[in-house]
Amino acid sequence: MKEFLIGCNYWSYNAGADMWRDWDEAQIEKDFALLKENNLTTLRVFPNWRDFQPIIPVFGYAGAICEYMIEGEKEPENEYFLSEEMLSRFDKLCDLASKYGLKLIVGLLTGWMSGKLYIPTALYEKNLYTDPLALRFERRFIKGFVKRFKERKEICAWDLGNECNCMSSAPSSHAAFAWSAMISDAIKAEDQSRPVISGMHSLKVQNANWLISDQAECTDILTTHPYPYFVPHCLKDPIDSIRALMHATCENYFYSKIGGKPCLVEEIGTLGVNICKDSISADFMRLNLISNWAHGAKGLLWWCMNEQSHLEKPPYRWSMLERELGMFTSEQKPKPFLDEMRKFAIWLENASIDIEEPLADATVLLSRGQDHWGIAYMTFILGKQAGVTFNYVAPKKKIPESSVYFLPSVHGDQWFYKEYYEDLKQKVFNGATLYISNLNGFFTEREAFLGSSVLETAEITENGNFDFNGYSIPYSVQRKQKLEPITASVLANDQNGDPILTVNNYGKGKVYFINYPLEEMLISKNNAFDGDTYKIYEYVLKDILKTKNVVKDNKMVGVTENGNLVTLINYSNTPQKSGLKLQNNKQIDKIYRGDPENIPPCDGVVFSIK
Repeated sequence: MKEFLIGCNYWSYNAGADMWRDWDEAQIEKDFALLKENNLTTLRVFPNWRDFQPIIPVFGYAGAICEYMIEGEKEPENEYFLSEEMLSRFDKLCDLASKYGLKLIVGLLTGWMSGKLYIPTALYEKNLYTDPLALRFERRFIKGFVKRFKERKEICAWDLGNECNCMSSAPSSHAAFAWSAMISDAIKAEDQSRPVISGMHSLKVQNANWLISDQAECTDILTTHPYPYFVPHCLKDPIDSIRALMHATCENYFYSKIGGKPCLVEEIGTLGVNICKDSISADFMRLNLISNWAHGAKGLLWWCMNEQSHLEKPPYRWSMLERELGMFTSEQKPKPFLDEMRKFAIWLENASIDIEEPLADATVLLSRGQDHWGIAYMTFILGKQAGVTFNYVAPKKKIPESSVYFLPSVHGDQWFYKEYYEDLKQKVFNGATLYISNLNGFFTEREAFLGSSVLETAEITENGNFDFNGYSIPYSVQRKQKLEPITASVLANDQNGDPILTVNNYGKGKVYFINYPLEEMLISKNNAFDGDTYKIYEYVLKDILKTKNVVKDNKMVGVTENGNLVTLINYSNTPQKSGLKLQNNKQIDKIYRGDPENIPPCDGVVFSIK
């Protein structure tokens, strides 16, 4: 059975991020016993960098640094400048984890936590990714810590550190990559028996310093921290809407496909009662557990175990947001979403299901100049509403074989390199189906490929609706191109009677052309998925849908196939009829969870087919 980690990020109740200084072993044992009671198995823990490697500079004449010592102007106790007292405390934490059957993911270089820097005094005002002194001590920290604890069976993975991309400002993507590679290599030089986890969030596909592909090259498991409040485009609708409910699954799945590595939902949460009430957080948790499990996530960890509203030191002194994020109340009573985690953990253990990777039905090709995350997010939701799961390919990557390709919201004149464009055209000529939605893209050999020419172009803002197969579909353009069909057939006209959706035969394949940036339009639109826009996707995918083993007839229900295992998920806050239909002579073999016809709010049904 593929392991799915269920747990939380951990700071002790009595001290939060100061738990190593304000050490309370009895409190930690109480915390661990509570976690054990609630069937949680995995903790992400943080050896606070400031406390574990308390380096200080010692100054001489005219402010010149004479040497480096540890706090209190003491000689370092080992060559790594690590505090033996703190190492001993971490040993005790491991002993308690063993006692209560908990696995530990260790966030090694935790210099950033909850909005505050926790770095050694000697490294103040240094760039932690490029400064030679910082790099020397970082490498010593990693080698000394991993060497000391690599025999501890409780540790299941090493994490580079908590959101290390927040510790300084990386001057370039090359610097960010070099730093990540150095830290990862230092870990693996001491311990090759455990996976190295990224620990990063807010990564990009291109045109940024911290890239998904770079982290994938340097680590074994990618990570997402998909808080709807912080991640772009998520809170256009409420937490229990289809947009927000699909967010974490989409982001985690997207990272995995772009990076080619497994991905862990390493931190997640609704951020408390200032965003929604706890009962809605419970629905959010139930949905995200089964949805991420079905889509191949390595696991899901809540942020965090304990409330911190009683703490007075920074960052809790500054930040109201950081104080009330726990799974337990300030009286250490479980909140409703913890109960959902407990129930899912019990179900998963009892079901004992062997789950394969999710089947991808079609491929989204991202192009240059886009908001890659926003476009991928919109296509993921529309695809699920239509009944498919997409694969995702970054720009400048070889195009995989697929029967259907989507090129959403194409921009400008440099959106695709020539060799990939020619390869894509050949794949369509050989029989593939291609969907293109267009903002202002230029297309070589346009008339032959798309089957239409452009009569005129103008910077005109136009919003409206058009009729497509009896459905009213909204559209919005800022640059309007008036099309003249040549070999293409017109499937729909805009409100002015101009072609807005065409299809052209190209060799053995077809090219569907949407004359507006459908996905980009949806990014900023409230309630974008309440209507029937997905019907365009459904139409383009109609031949794929005929071949699938399982289809459904409800836009609020997603279907995911993992080999012979099927998961139907209700991405809404009301009960839904699935509209389930089995094809290709398939039958339900065994039901592991729920009723395939009727799905409760924010929940899923799991069954196998034969």
